[in-house]
Amino acid sequence: MKQTLTELICLLCLAGLWSCCADEPSSPVDNREWIEKTVAVILPMEKGLDAHWHRTLGMFATNFERAFKNQDTGIKLKFEYYDEANSDVKELAASLAFDDDIYAVVGGLYSSNAAILASELTRVGKTFFTLATTEQLVRAYASSGYLWAMTETDITQCEVLLSKVVNYGGKSVALLAKDNDSYGQTFTDWFAFQAKELGLTNKGVFAYDDSSVEEKSRQAQQSGAEYVICVPSEIEDMGPMLKTYSLQSGNKGKSPRLIFSDTAFGADVLKIYGQDVEGMEGVCFGADPESGFDVSYRTFFGTNPTLGEAQLYDAAMLIGYAAWYQQLKPDVSIQKSLRIIVSGEDSNMGSWNGEDMGLVIDALAAGKSPYVRGASGHLRFDSKVFTSVLATTYYNFKVYNGQYIILDYNTSDGGNRTDATLAGWNWKASQMQDFGNSGEFSYPEHKGNWALLAATSREWSNYRHQADVLAIYRQLKSAGYTDDRIILIVEDDIADNPSNPDRGEIRVTPGGVNVYENVEIDYRMSSLVPNDILSILKGERSDRLPKVIESCENDNIFIYWSGHGVPGALCWDDESNGFTGDSLANTFRKMKEDKRYRKLLMMVEACFSGSVMEECAGIPGMLFITAAGADETSKADVFSSRLKAWMSNRFTSTFIEQIGENKAVAMRDLYYRLFINTVGSHVMVYNADYYGNLYSANMAEFICYKNSVSK
Repeated sequence: MKQTLTELICLLCLAGLWSCCADEPSSPVDNREWIEKTVAVILPMEKGLDAHWHRTLGMFATNFERAFKNQDTGIKLKFEYYDEANSDVKELAASLAFDDDIYAVVGGLYSSNAAILASELTRVGKTFFTLATTEQLVRAYASSGYLWAMTETDITQCEVLLSKVVNYGGKSVALLAKDNDSYGQTFTDWFAFQAKELGLTNKGVFAYDDSSVEEKSRQAQQSGAEYVICVPSEIEDMGPMLKTYSLQSGNKGKSPRLIFSDTAFGADVLKIYGQDVEGMEGVCFGADPESGFDVSYRTFFGTNPTLGEAQLYDAAMLIGYAAWYQQLKPDVSIQKSLRIIVSGEDSNMGSWNGEDMGLVIDALAAGKSPYVRGASGHLRFDSKVFTSVLATTYYNFKVYNGQYIILDYNTSDGGNRTDATLAGWNWKASQMQDFGNSGEFSYPEHKGNWALLAATSREWSNYRHQADVLAIYRQLKSAGYTDDRIILIVEDDIADNPSNPDRGEIRVTPGGVNVYENVEIDYRMSSLVPNDILSILKGERSDRLPKVIESCENDNIFIYWSGHGVPGALCWDDESNGFTGDSLANTFRKMKEDKRYRKLLMMVEACFSGSVMEECAGIPGMLFITAAGADETSKADVFSSRLKAWMSNRFTSTFIEQIGENKAVAMRDLYYRLFINTVGSHVMVYNADYYGNLYSANMAEFICYKNSVSK
C-alpha cells in the first residue's frame, strides 16, 4: 500500500531517532538532574502480550528522555509490571493504593478488573489511567477526580459496530453478549436504543453464560438477522461463536455476517485461534492513522501493535507531562496538573515522538499551554470531570493471511473517516411520539387523589429503587398529600444497612436532602406477593391488607413503580415474572368496570417496561409512561463512589426535577422533557388515544392533593 506523506516523514524522523538509540546508551552523558517516578502497569502478560507492553513503554521511555535535551532537569518514569490475568487484583490494588512510591497506576484492560482497581485506587486519591471501556466504570468513578479513561466507553463502540451495519446496507441486526458481565452490559444496555436510532430492525439480544455460549450463538445466528454483533467477554468465548458460524455455513444455512467487538483484536487472539479466525472482521480502538504510530511500530518491531498500545503510550505520556508540570510548580497536585495539560489551547506541538514531546516540555517550562496530541489522537477530556477522552479512533479490521489488516478508520468526533460511516453518526431522525390533538374526554368531577408508590427490589445494590420512590413520596407530601392517601411499599433495608455510612439517611443526590426523614411505610415489599398489589389497587381489604386504595369515580390514582423488569414482565423481588401485561390489564379493566377511578397515571422505571404497559392499552382514562421501550433497558443516573451504589435512575431524577419546577407541567411537555433527558432509552407513552388531550392535561391532577368526598 502506498504510504502517505505524513507516514513517510514520521518514518524518516523516527528511523533517525532509533538508529541513534542503537549506537548510544539510554542513560544521559551530561550532568542533567533526573527525577524518577514509579508507575505501576497492570495488564495481561500471557500469550506474548508482555512483549507488547514492554516494547511500547520502552519506546516511550527512550523518546521521553530525549524530550528533555534543552532542560537542566528531567523526568524519568520507572515501570513496574503486574500480570492482570494472574493476580489477585483487589489485593494488588489495595497494596498499590497505599504505596507512596507509586506515582500513578495504568491498567485494567478487562473491565471487571478495572472496576476493582478504580474502587480501591480512587478512594484514596491515587491517579488511575485505564484502557477499559465499560460505561458503568466511567459513570461510577467520574466524580472521584482520579480516574482517567483513555478511550470512549463502549456506548460509542456499540454505535460504531451498528454504524458499520448501516454502512454495509444492512437492515436487521442481533446482539450476542455475556449476561451479568460488566463488559457485555454496556452493549446490552445500549444496543436496542442505538439500533432504533439508526433505523435498524432489532432481531434480539442473546445473552449467554459460560455454559450456554454455543447455544446462544446458534440462536443469534438463526434469528433471521443479516448481521450479528458478537461481544465476547473473554477470548475463550470466541471459540464457540466461530464454531457455530462454521457449522451453519457448512450446512448451507443462511448465515448472517458476524462483526466482533474489540476483544477479537489482539496478538493473543491470533496465537490461540490461528486459521480459525481467518476472514474475521470487527471494530476496536487504536491509534490515530495521522500520528504514524502504527506504521512506526511495524517498522521497528516487525509486527502490528495489539489492542490498547497507543492508549498505553499516551497514558504514560500524560503522566510524564504531569510530573514535569509538578516539577515546575510544586504546589500543584498531579490531578490539577493533568487537567491543565489536557486543556492547553496554545500551538499544536505535534504528537508522540521524542522531538514533539520535547516541544511540549519546553513550552511548559516557558509558561505556555500547548495543545497536546498523542499516538491515539487528540487528548481532549470532558471539561467537567476530566474522566473520559472525548474522541477515539476505531479500526474496522479483518484477519487476512493470518494478520490483522485495517479496512478503514472511524472517529466519533466527525473526523478521520475514510468512508461514509455514517450516515449513522449524523442520522438524528426524531423518534419522539406525536400525540396530535386527541380532543377532550368527558370525565366526572375531580374530588380526590390516591397514590401507590412501590419499590420492588431489596438489598444495598438496588439502593436507587427505594431512594427514588421515597423521593417521589416526599414530592407528594410537599404537595399536600396525607399519609392516609399514599400507599408506600419499600423493603426498608437501606437506611440502616451495614453498608450505609450515613445510618438512617437515604438520598438521591450526594449532599441532597434525606428522603427517609418522617417516612410512613405501609408495607415491606417482602411481606407481599404480586397478587396483593392487584388486590390493593382493586380496594380488596383483608387482615393481610388493612390498607388499600378506596377510590371512587371522582378520584385520580397516581402509581409510581421502580424496580427491575424483563421482556414481558415487571419483577417482584427475585420473581422475574411478577407482573405481566395481562395481569395488570385485567386488574385495570376490573377497576374501570367498578368505577374505581376518574383518571389513572402509572409511571414505570424498569427495564423493558414498555413491553408490559403496551399490553394495557385500550382502557379509557388511563395513561402509562415508561422509562424504556419494549426491548430496552433503563439507565441508572447518579453513582456515589462513597456509597458504592447508584443513587437514582435517570428517568426518575428527570421527573423529580420537572415537577419540582412546575407541578402543573402539561403531560406533553413532561413527556418531551423526559424523552430528551433520559439518555440511553426511549421514554414511551401508552394509551394516549384513550386519555385525552396531552397538551391540556397536566401533572397537577395527580401531584397536587385534593381531599376526597366522604363515602
